[in-house]
This record gives sequence, C-alpha cells and structure tokens, in this order.
Amino acid sequence: MTKSLTIPKHYVYQSPVLFVGVFFGILIAWTVICLLLIGSIGFSWGWPLARSLMITFLMVYAWYFALAISYKVSITADGDMELTSFRRTIQVKAVAIGMVEGPKWALIKYGFIRFRLEREKAYLYACTSDETIQKILKIMREVNEDIVFKAL
Repeated sequence: MTKSLTIPKHYVYQSPVLFVGVFFGILIAWTVICLLLIGSIGFSWGWPLARSLMITFLMVYAWYFALAISYKVSITADGDMELTSFRRTIQVKAVAIGMVEGPKWALIKYGFIRFRLEREKAYLYACTSDETIQKILKIMREVNEDIVFKAL
C-alpha cells in the first residue's frame, strides 16, 4: 500500500490577539493624551491653533497607518499571498516581494515584519518564532529565490 501524503496547500497566520490589543491600547492612550493636550491649548488664532492642528494631523496619520498594519497573512503553495488589515486586504504574489525584514532586535520574538512590495511596504504584527509564520516564510523562499530576508 502506498501512503498518501497530505501536504497543506494553504497556510494562514493570525497575529496574537494580545499583541494587537496591547498595540492598540497604547495607541488609544496616546490619542487620549493628544486630545487632552489639544483641549488644554485652546482654540485661539495664531500659534496655539497651529499646534492643535499639528497634533491633530499626527494623531490622524498614526491611526491611518496603524489600521493598515496586517494582522493576518495567508499563502498558497503557488505563492499567492493575502495580507489582511482593518483598513484593507492586499493580494500579492510572493514573486513580487523584494525584501522581507523582521524585527530590529533579534532577541525579541514579537514585532513587525515588513514586506517590501513593488510600490509600497506592508507590515504584519508577528511572533517570528511561530511555526506557521516560519512555514509561510519558507514557501516565500521557495517561490521567490531572489527575495532578501533581513533579521529573520
């Protein structure tokens, strides 16, 4: 009798809820501090208004960027990837990714993985020691031999 090998053709990595929750908890605390700061400045013409507008811009930009960080990645054996965030879903082929960078400090397991795509960068909340994320990175290496991995 022959053994049937069942090789999964689809891997899905979901970021730890605690990690994503802590990140957004810190962002909410920062937003509350910004709102208190804006409220204490007051709305009068001149420099106080300019400071309020700058703080508001930074706060809105931080939320816009944070909502685009992916919390889920899936890949097929063919290299079709899908990065899911609260703001959007990016569908990309592993062949189109030029570089994958891990967290800056190698000792820290949790951090952001940066995927350098053709026209933009995509980020993923990740635990780099997770078995599923390692399998996804392995498939990316197999599909795209030219891909550069840093700190992974």
